Amino acid sequence: MTGLSLIKVSQYFLATLIVFSYAAFAASEKSNVTEVILDNGMKVLVKPDHRAPVVVAQVWYRIGSSYEPDGITGVSHVLEHMMFKGTEKYPNGEFNRIIAENGGKDNAFTGRDYTAYFQTLEKSRLAVSMELESDRMRGMLLDKDEFAKELKVVIEERRMRTEDNAESKVYEKFNEVAFPGHPYGRPVIGWMRDLKDLEVTDLLKWYQKFYSPANAISCRWRC
Repeated sequence: MTGLSLIKVSQYFLATLIVFSYAAFAASEKSNVTEVILDNGMKVLVKPDHRAPVVVAQVWYRIGSSYEPDGITGVSHVLEHMMFKGTEKYPNGEFNRIIAENGGKDNAFTGRDYTAYFQTLEKSRLAVSMELESDRMRGMLLDKDEFAKELKVVIEERRMRTEDNAESKVYEKFNEVAFPGHPYGRPVIGWMRDLKDLEVTDLLKWYQKFYSPANAISCRWRC
């Protein structure tokens, strides 16, 4: 991805500030959600909430475990982990450090039909969140060494939460029986056999195919 392309993505994110100004002007206390589709295809949803001077910024990608073919189950969840491992502009660890430096919290989660990332910040810090998300949307560096380390983390996560947990094993088996031959029957974290064979090139293809403005929904809850 060229520097010019990254600048364009960042500009589209910053354009959402205009949406917020419009929402503050046009929406009343009783309104629900303001929806805007940007020129790059990204859907932006804004919901005013005046109970506290904070903003919750989220980016939801329309991709999750139910899209994964056999052999690479768990790729969405592993990529979620790798999204915090740095870009050329913001090296590994900088994303979390910058959010924390601005008094915020951040995290992410993967489901069957989505992968989502979010930050909670003081309302004046919204641009910080948008800059970081726009940068990693198309500028992730999927380093092989970092991938190898993070894959071990996910494998251990599966071992601890599922392999060594009788209740989770039963629930996993229940889903497999309830959805025979259907992607919903697979665990979001992936099958252990697939995780052990996963390669960084699998993540790169997944990232390049599904992580783009046109496949994302940007949500904002702000005062």
